[in-house]
Parts: sequence; C-alpha cells; structure tokens
Amino acid sequence: MQSTVTIGYWPPGSNNKPTANLHEITMNSSVLTLPPGFVEHVSPSNFVMLLGPMYRRDCDDGTATIAMHVQEQHLNLHGITHGGFVATLIDTAIGHNVASVLNEAVVTANLTIDYMSSARLGDWIEANVKINRKGRRMCFTQCTLHNGEKLMATASSILALSK
Repeated sequence: MQSTVTIGYWPPGSNNKPTANLHEITMNSSVLTLPPGFVEHVSPSNFVMLLGPMYRRDCDDGTATIAMHVQEQHLNLHGITHGGFVATLIDTAIGHNVASVLNEAVVTANLTIDYMSSARLGDWIEANVKINRKGRRMCFTQCTLHNGEKLMATASSILALSK
C-alpha cells in the first residue's frame, strides 16, 4: 500500500495552491514497522507528545535509544526534517536518559547541535545518548542521531540536576 503526500506552503485561506516548489513524496506503509526491541515510549511532557509516537529500546548500560518515524508534521518546506524537530528529539532523548539513569529530575542548561544530514517522510531515526560526567549540580552528555547508517546530527548538552 502506498500513499502520496504533497508538501508545500500556501497562504492560509487560499484556494489557489501553487504548483511550483511542491514535493511529491510516496511512502510505502511497510516502512512504518518497528525494528526489533523497540516499544512505545510515552513522554510525561505534553509538548513532546505533540511530536507523535516515540519508541524506546533499552540498552545494556541503562540508557535507551529513542526513535521515531519521520511524519509529515516533522518536515520543513523542502520536504526534509525541520531543525526544530531534530533539536526536540535530541533534547528529549538526552533528558529521558539522564533522568532515568541518575533517577533525578533534570533541565537542559545548554544544548549544542551540529546538523550533518537530513531525513525524509517515513524514515526511521534513532537518538543514542552517552553520559560523559555527572557532577554535584551538572551532568554532561553527548548524543548522536542516525537515519539508518547515516549520521544526521551530533549534540553535546549540559543538564542541571534539580536536587
């Protein structure tokens, strides 16, 4: 089963949708299957829930890979993942992992992201987090985001511990 999605921008209320600069994307429904080991990840954040379904695979070191299928609402006008979506997914993965591993509430104090490539509708992207150091009040982390074998982004983050 395939579906075609047209992506583009036209002013709200306009009946004349432009034909230029639109992207036709065909998505095969078989792309939406979960890789082995992933289960639904329900975030306690109402904001994060707006992104759509997230998935988690627990790792042996106590961290978890956080992943998503790229959906239409995650795309920019060029038909690739929006940088704000990528940043939110990375920040969510880091926050979940640090809070879970340290069993503490945390807030992001700094997040630096280097974008290297993008993803398209239906792609499966995975965020992996490494906790580098925990101090009394701060925690330092790194995150990589992959689209298959392709590295999409790297990030470093400092989180404030809420003790």
